[in-house]
Amino acid sequence: MRRTPAVLLLAALLLPLAACAPTIDPSEARESLSEVTQDPAEPEAAEEYDAEAHPEPIVEPLECLPYLVVTARGTGEPSRGQLLDPVARAISEARPDEVLRLDLDYAADTDVKEGGTVGARTLVDTLNVQAESCPDQRFVLLGYSQGALVVGDVLAAPDVRLVGQRVGELTPEAAERVLAVVLYGDPRFVGGEPTGVGDFDPELNGILPRPPGSLDAYAERLRDYCVAGDFVCQASLDLDEEPHVEYYSNGMQQDGAAFAITRLDPPSRATEDRSGERDPARPAR
Repeated sequence: MRRTPAVLLLAALLLPLAACAPTIDPSEARESLSEVTQDPAEPEAAEEYDAEAHPEPIVEPLECLPYLVVTARGTGEPSRGQLLDPVARAISEARPDEVLRLDLDYAADTDVKEGGTVGARTLVDTLNVQAESCPDQRFVLLGYSQGALVVGDVLAAPDVRLVGQRVGELTPEAAERVLAVVLYGDPRFVGGEPTGVGDFDPELNGILPRPPGSLDAYAERLRDYCVAGDFVCQASLDLDEEPHVEYYSNGMQQDGAAFAITRLDPPSRATEDRSGERDPARPAR
């Protein structure tokens, strides 16, 4: 796994992170993801969440803390106890009273096109509204499995998306505010991209690989974690569920949190006083 010295240090400090892995039906998961491209029909949500036809944001402004951390959970994960909870918590604890956490409001069920469309519109509007309402707020985006698909598609151009082609785009101001993107078990993973982290086979892609270069604008801000044998990000023919949930226990939660923390500003003196020691994180821009 590729790591910088700063990330290694922070990962060691974040070892207590933990979450319980869900039970996954690999056949059902693969089928639900494959249907995204096998069925050419648009989901029912496409018209309702069309940004051109319905330009008014579907979300209200949130609190203007310095950082907004958004989690997009995987298929079937609960809102609490998901893979991304410890990652978001570690980021919050690194900057006490400076982080607002938001779990993306979308179904995360097996109707990926329908739920993904809603999730994509919600995320686009949330980031755009916050960029306009909170001039100093910046964003950290976390996604697992289906959630990684949604986050990645929002950051990509509409013509290469698989969900949310019509939900609008991030404004330049919102896109610039994205400090870090951390994805796990991404169905749209591309093995040859430099943003990949893990022991994956670079010759293998995910079930629904995005066109190479789709996320180049975020390359320095993105970590796309994938392990060997993960049938979602490696399109493995072996439908073993274990690799797709290894992220709960293999240290990649800590590594992802550490990477995101290094992207934040140095802690204020007030933050240092509350934590009792200086945070070694430094922005990497």
